[in-house]
Amino acid sequence: MERERYFQELDLLELSALFAGPLKPSSLAKWAEAAPKGAIALVAPWVLTHRKAPKSTSLWPHDATVGDFRDSAPGRAALAQFAAAVTQLGAGYAVFRSPPLFAASAANRDTLKKFFAEIATEETVGTRRVWVPDGLWDLRTAITFANELGVICAFDPLVRDPGQPPEVHYDLEVEALYLRVAGLGRSGALRSEKLDDLVMLLAHYADLPGGSAIAFESPERWKDARNLKKTIVDAVA
Repeated sequence: MERERYFQELDLLELSALFAGPLKPSSLAKWAEAAPKGAIALVAPWVLTHRKAPKSTSLWPHDATVGDFRDSAPGRAALAQFAAAVTQLGAGYAVFRSPPLFAASAANRDTLKKFFAEIATEETVGTRRVWVPDGLWDLRTAITFANELGVICAFDPLVRDPGQPPEVHYDLEVEALYLRVAGLGRSGALRSEKLDDLVMLLAHYADLPGGSAIAFESPERWKDARNLKKTIVDAVA
């Protein structure tokens, strides 16, 4: 899809172009030209967050010390390039995805504290930081911990225990929302009732000082995002 068309219709894109490896300056320049300021949520390089390299022909330089939010020389080198890209793109968010099975252990908590307090600080990164916890984390525990770290905790609002209503997420103690709607084995676009749940949640947190953002990782993410926008417009019409 053409970048220009995307940003004519939607105002946020979670961009993972720098996750696997460095991006060519010409490609980065094209993104910077097409994306309005604040419209990019840039996913951090895997060497900061993952031990296992993704499948790619061009990877960040790495060794056995990278990933899992640990301090490493390759990670710091990638972070410097990532921060420069954040500035060039005027990115509104920097997204740090936890690796699979990154549990809420005491050791992992200590590692995250050091990472966000000493390595990937907001000043270093150059924009608001979003942490995507692994599914092993209880949501409220993750949000409380993220508040202590000074980062935004991303979560999927459509993931709830059986029988729980959408209102289960209405009492979260947050200053900003970053929602990531995944597929969870679903096929096709989100049903209208799910879109209504998202609209009601966004409306409930409409006055947050840090605002709200939503990114789709669903199979029909382009269609889902446009349908959500239409549902919001229809709701306020």
